[in-house]
Formats: sequence, C-alpha cells, structure tokens
Amino acid sequence: MQTMVQTTKLDYGINMLQLQADFHFLLVKVANNAYASYNRLIGSCMPQALTAIGKGKYLLMFKELPMLSHDDNLNVREILLENKSQFRIFPNHLLQLLVNEQTANSPGLSEASKTPELLVVKENWCQQCSDMRLQCFAINVKVNWEQDLELRVQTYTETAEFKWDKPIYKIDAEHERLVRCYQPTNGPYFVRGNRKRNRNSVEFLSLQDESSFLQSKVGIAQTVLNNLNRNEKAYLTRPVTFHKSLVEQYSRTKLNETQAIWKQIAGSQLTIYAQPDDKLSTGLADRMAIELMKSYIVKESKIQIKRMSKAQSGLNIQVIRDEREGTAKDYYEISAKDQIIQHVTVEKFGNYRNGDEEVRWKPSVTGKDKDPGRDVSIIKLIQELCIKRDLARKRLEFVEEALAIKTLAFSFYYFYFLHESPDPEVMVIKLSFTSKKEMVFSKKKVSLNWLEQDDEFTRVCQLVFFSIFSAKKQFAWDSVECVVEFEGNQVLIQQLNRTVMPDGDRIRKQLSLNNPKRILSREKILNELNKLRSLISDNEQLAAAYKILQQVIVGMPVSFTLKELDTAARAQDLTPRKNGMKQVNRFLEANASFTLKTTLQREMPNSPLTGMKWIGLTRIEDSNLGFNAFYFVGSSRSLQTRIPRAVTLRRLLPLTGDDEMIDNLFPKLAAMMSVEFVRSGQYTVVPYPVKYLREFWLSEQRKYPEYRRSKNRQ
Repeated sequence: MQTMVQTTKLDYGINMLQLQADFHFLLVKVANNAYASYNRLIGSCMPQALTAIGKGKYLLMFKELPMLSHDDNLNVREILLENKSQFRIFPNHLLQLLVNEQTANSPGLSEASKTPELLVVKENWCQQCSDMRLQCFAINVKVNWEQDLELRVQTYTETAEFKWDKPIYKIDAEHERLVRCYQPTNGPYFVRGNRKRNRNSVEFLSLQDESSFLQSKVGIAQTVLNNLNRNEKAYLTRPVTFHKSLVEQYSRTKLNETQAIWKQIAGSQLTIYAQPDDKLSTGLADRMAIELMKSYIVKESKIQIKRMSKAQSGLNIQVIRDEREGTAKDYYEISAKDQIIQHVTVEKFGNYRNGDEEVRWKPSVTGKDKDPGRDVSIIKLIQELCIKRDLARKRLEFVEEALAIKTLAFSFYYFYFLHESPDPEVMVIKLSFTSKKEMVFSKKKVSLNWLEQDDEFTRVCQLVFFSIFSAKKQFAWDSVECVVEFEGNQVLIQQLNRTVMPDGDRIRKQLSLNNPKRILSREKILNELNKLRSLISDNEQLAAAYKILQQVIVGMPVSFTLKELDTAARAQDLTPRKNGMKQVNRFLEANASFTLKTTLQREMPNSPLTGMKWIGLTRIEDSNLGFNAFYFVGSSRSLQTRIPRAVTLRRLLPLTGDDEMIDNLFPKLAAMMSVEFVRSGQYTVVPYPVKYLREFWLSEQRKYPEYRRSKNRQ
C-alpha cells in the first residue's frame, strides 16, 4: 500500500465568475501612513470581507458599493477580478477573503468581517495579568503566497484607550474571533503585543479527547476548512483541501537511549561555575552541582562533578545572566583548546521570571527512575559540550565511527546575512573533512552586489541567491539551512512555512468513537454487533474475542459509558494489547459506532498521522506544474497524546545536477539526521555537520564583534 503524507499546502479552485457576479471589489492604497484615514473609511462602511495584499494595500469585498467620501490620503478604485494580476492580486488573497468570513465554531456560519485576517480565540485563551490588564492569544489563520495555510499564535494585551491610527481589536466571544475595531465603542480594547515574559502557545495536536483536539491547531484548521467548504460552496470550483503527496522514501532508524550520552564523557571532570557576584547565577550553579552529584548514571560513568569559582581544564558549564535582560556586563567566556565551556542562563535554563526571589530549577524526570542524569535539559547540555569538544579538537569524535566515515565525502556551506543596504553582504562558511576525520573550516564575506568573482564561495552564494529569487533581505537568507556538496553536485536545503498536517477529520472521528464519557445503550450496541457479525472473517482469535465482548455487553446495565464497558472487558481479559482484542478494536473502528481502543497512535500504512514519525521524502507539485522535493523529520519514538509542535518540511533543491540525484542523496542525508543534536531523543532536522558549522560561527561572532548582524550601514 502506498503511503501518502498530508501537508499544509492547499488545493482549491476559486469560481471567479460567481464571485464577481455577487460582489464588488475595491482596492485601497494608504498614502503617507495615514492609517487613521483608512480606519475611518472602514468604520463608515460595511464590507463583507477585507484582507491586506501588501504594505498599505487592502482588498475590500462588498455586496453593494458604498458611497465613500474623498480623502487625499487614500487611493480607492473598483477593480474587476479578470484584471487582478495587474494589481498583484492572487488566488490566495481571494481565498483569504472567504476564510476571514468563517468562524471556529462547529458548525459555524459565514459572518461578515472587517478584520484583514481570521484570528481564532477560544474561551480559555484570555486571562488577567498581574497588572490587572487582560491578555489573550489567538491563532492567525492565513493563506500565504505559496498556498499554505499558516497557523501562528499571536498575543494581544488590553489597552485603555482607542486610537484612530492603530490596529485595535475586540473579542467576539459568540464567534470565537478577535475582530478589528474601527470606531470607539465599549471595551475592552486589545493591541497586538506581549508585555510579559510568558510565552503563549497552542498545542499543534492533542489526541487526548475530542474536546482538546478541537482546541489544537489541527482541530481549529480542520474546523475552519469544513466551515469554509460548506458556507462558500458557490465560490469554489473544488473544495479547499490539504494536499496529499506520496512518501517516496522512509528512514526508520532508532536512536540510542538518551542517557547513553554520559558514556561520551565517562571518566571526565565536569566543572560548574557561575557569573561572579550574582546571587541567582550562584544559586542555579549550586543546584545543578548538587543534583548531578546525586545521579547514579553520572557516578556509574565515573564523572566527577566539581563546583568551582572559575573554568578548569576539561569540560565546564558556566551559569550566567542573559545579557538581553539589561546586565551591565557580558560574562560569557569563550571555549579554549583545553577549556570546553557550555553556557546556561538563569532566565532560560533556570526558568527565572522577574520578581522571583530565587531560581526554582530542578530536574524534570518522569517514571520510577528519578535520576537527574535523565533530565532532558541536562542531557542537551552534555550533547552541546561534546560538540564543542570536537570543535576544539577539530575532529569528528562525537558521532559513531561508521557515520563519521560516510560524512567525510561531504562538504557543507552555511550562510549568514550580515546587513542590508547599501551593500548587502553574506558570510559564507564552509566545513569539509580530511581522511583522518579532521574538520576544516573556511569562510568568506560575499557582496550580493558583486557576484561575478570566480571563487567557490561566491559561486555557491550566487546559486543560492538566484534560487531565493535574488533576495537581498535577511528573512530570505534565514530560510537557507545549508548547501550540501557531494560528488561534485550541490543541493540547497531550505526551510519554508510548510508543515505536515494530520488528517483532522479522521482523527476527530476516531476520538469520537473512543470517547470514554459517551453513554451507550445496551440494546442498540448488541443489535449493531449482531448485524456486523457476518463481516467477521474466519480468524479464530478475532471471532473468539468478539463473542466474549458480546457476552460482556449482555451483562451490562441498560445504559453505560464506554469507559465502564472498557473496564468490564478488561476484567474478562479483553485488554487492548491482546492480539484478539486488538483485531476486534480495529474492526470496530472501521465498521461500528464505537471502539475501546483506536489505532491513532499505532503505526499504520494509512495513518492520519503520517509524517509525524520517522524521516521521509516526498515531492509536491508547485504553481508552475513542476515538482519540488521535500523531506520531513518526525519523532523517532512512539507518538504521545499531546504534540506541541508541527513537523516542518524542508525543500531539497539541486543547485547543480538534476532532480534525480535527490533519490540517491536522501538516504545519506537521512543517516546524518539520525542523531540527537537538537532535542534529546529526537532526530536532527538537518544533517548533523550543520550543527558544527553553527557552533563554529557563533564562536567566531564572539571573537569578532564585527561579524554580528547590523541592520544598515550609512
């Protein structure tokens, strides 16, 4: 069976003729930053929907054209959709108009909206801060120019007064939206921004139950699309769906146990020291030393933990304050050949918040074994130390020998955008290897205005430059992960705003089938099972377990919950792990109105969660009817019921050679991503040598401040 992965790329068709027949469209350009004039204009009329199509440019959709007063700061003109391209209006803008009319209720009706985006706010996403102001967060549902549905969390804070020239918002609780307010009215008002250090987030996916699923990004996205397809059917030549593409290759390498990292520094001394004369730094350093001294794993590896006042020869952890928090001096110490230093801050690692009297950090370890050596944040520190030790020695020693040998045939280029006008420059850093596993770093500053020089750094920079549409902006170069060179060919790895999107409809259906609080009727359930009995195959285990389940239901009360049935079934040894009951649950999931255990978290060929696990290669059709290669890096472990982050896709674009080389290159890249350099217990999202490149560049920036990014040079 072929495996398909679903992504945030949208497939749809806009019915231009019907849209133009039913609505009028105005293009409004705001001059001289006169947003007060624009706000008064929108406040005086009733568009069905509007959206921003560029800086100071808005597309408005009306059922009937209003009578608008003239304003010198606003250029207002009616346009026909047949001429949309000359005004740089694209299908995603028209789809955004339809999206903005939707709600996150299920089922939800289409509602006129003056907000240029759809901002979904759930009831429990608003809270009162310590200064008594309200703060809420919302999911901005946006269709981008690459036809992907973006879901970004944004924070909004209460403000005391209405301002004509600022975007002001109010909560529309009935429709679970945050809406723009163009005229003074009853508060509370909100402005975008987070005045606190707390970071608001929404889980990407929750499999706990149907209610929590609907509050996750996947649940919200699916609800909006379902409402959109139902409410705007007349304006769509085909429904809006998430694109599916074939998974052409898979890599399913299992990683080592996370605590295996301690073997890398077995027999070593690990020194922990703090920024001088700082109570919080000292307190965190003391806590870390005490906890690690308790660790059985650390003792078993014969690692000596020393709490000192300064760095020692060997491995060190320095505890400092975050210089961005306004400290007068930067205490960051750079590693040397005989002193390897990894840094942690009181604010980030210690989770310190302004106003706390002390750092309350302690290891976070689950299960029966509470060994601090299993704490994910501590393990990440040791991984970083091992990388820095390799950099100091300029040799690949951290990775396994077989993988290191395979890596020697590759070279990697990393790109750092230094500054923009008038002479935009990019630093190109190269990492190559000798036959003795030695790392060789080299770099060159390349001007984007002078790409005619004939050297390897300028040539590769030029190829990347043309691949990102000749962009001379930081955001475009920030999307460039690296360039991989192998056997004379070069491939760009680029991160885009495209992620894996699980099948929300199928997930919701399965969660509904397995709702433990659902009340069942004994008579109805028995009738259903009797009707389905004829579909049971000759499988003896399945048939036997099915018969016992029927007998269990006969002994149940007239009505009962699904959880009560599950408890009764387990009492008869019908546990979900038993092969017969496993088959029964799968059969019920496919055919009945309930099941005692879903296959959601199991690895199935047609799983609605494809792409959330393992490393895979796929090709996705672009707007020019060509196909681009992408890869995804999911979890290396069993999926949990709560998944905080999406799985981002990265593009593989040949700079030299043809697209077929990707098929041969991908298994080698996947092998170099099957290491734990980013998150403990997880794959690396780019080939691991890129981590060495980044760490090398960070150390160079510490040594040479002129390499740090500046916005403009006059």
